[in-house]
Amino acid sequence: MLSSLKLPLCFSCLGVLTISALSLTSSENKDAFEFDSYRGLKSVKSEATGFFRLENIGERSVFITPEGHGYLALGINHISSIGFPNFKDEPFTTQYGRDWNRFWNEHLGPQLANWNVTSFGYGGPTDLQDKLPFFATIGIAPIEKHRSHPDTSAKGFFRFPDVFDPAWQEKTTKSIRHLASQHKDDPFLIGYLWTDTPTWSLLETRALRGTDWVTEIRRLPADAPGRKAYADFLLERYANRLADLNQFYGLNLASLDELATADLQAVAIGRHRVQEDDEAFLPKIAETYYKTAGEALREAAPNHLNFGDRYLAGDAPAGVLLAAKPYIDAVAVQPGDIYSRLYPPSTKFPEDAIEHLYQVTGKPVLICDHAISFPTPDHPRTIFEQKPSKEEAIRATQDFLQASFSKPYILGYLRCQYVDRPAGFGRGLRQGLVKTDGTTREKLVEVYRDEFRNALESLSQLP
Repeated sequence: MLSSLKLPLCFSCLGVLTISALSLTSSENKDAFEFDSYRGLKSVKSEATGFFRLENIGERSVFITPEGHGYLALGINHISSIGFPNFKDEPFTTQYGRDWNRFWNEHLGPQLANWNVTSFGYGGPTDLQDKLPFFATIGIAPIEKHRSHPDTSAKGFFRFPDVFDPAWQEKTTKSIRHLASQHKDDPFLIGYLWTDTPTWSLLETRALRGTDWVTEIRRLPADAPGRKAYADFLLERYANRLADLNQFYGLNLASLDELATADLQAVAIGRHRVQEDDEAFLPKIAETYYKTAGEALREAAPNHLNFGDRYLAGDAPAGVLLAAKPYIDAVAVQPGDIYSRLYPPSTKFPEDAIEHLYQVTGKPVLICDHAISFPTPDHPRTIFEQKPSKEEAIRATQDFLQASFSKPYILGYLRCQYVDRPAGFGRGLRQGLVKTDGTTREKLVEVYRDEFRNALESLSQLP
């Protein structure tokens, strides 16, 4: 029995996971594949290096398992939420007494095998050792879309850090080194996902928050490293154009040298020329952000893949992606979540937004968190966009999965989530494939099982 269930923040909540080639073969799954120890397809052979890596086979981008076989990441996130201690009367607690290994052997393992699941995604239980490959998460900055409070002393605060500050860079580097050290030699860790749905786009972020990263840098004290970097940027951009600077920014400077201490907090953000400048300075923020975190992670985790931020579809400016490109192996994206109607909904595959990620970076794409929900009498409010009925949600899910796997650069798909749980900040239900009484949403599960099987079948045809 487990005396306690540890659920720490960031990726440390993920266990070291393995699986045998045959232990998850279900008698109900008539289309079973021959898997290696990491759920890679033995029919797709490549070089074994001892860790997950990426490879192009023909026009297809694929993971290669540590044993040297083709792998598609088909997972379910947040499975550890089954054991949250405030759910006292649910089957996991009452039947298994919080014994994760017995739960896996008697229920979860065969179930996920039948569903053709190959990964724990992220947020897996710490006590399930040696079961499935997984992803780890590292939050680099508190700028996630779900953070809504500007007061940094409040729960759920957001804050745009001064990434130019050597103190921030040192703290971030130390944090990454510490977190990555926990899985340095773990062959079942596929790679690292960074900040969840960060607010990058200036226009969308201003509409959502009333501010943005450039504006917050502009508001820093004159002696702050970020404010100095911003002043130097304007100084270079407006060399020999003092009159233009004064006009565009509503200033009355006698010389460009006065930029260093000028009060820029009253600048009219959104003014055409100021907006152009802001769009040009944003990539400089991104370059410092990604360089700091990217170099630290490369040093601390040389054996694991780096996916960078988990972008919200529609919030990944080209300049930001280009800044990330040298430090990431693939791009992670979450399509939709009702943060704002300015973003593409999750109910339809956002082809333009996904193509944008791929075309700008030239990197394969992982759909790292997604669901299509529907209202129920008990839970009319859910996260991720809803379809009006269960039947429509199921059809939309099938269409989304088929569209995803038709792209040769899609590395996998991670579902949010396994079991019904309340979402934070009053956002309603995080709707799972399993209800709180332990029963499954069979018709929805059938879609995932069939489309995951079809995706594996397609992968198995590679030479």
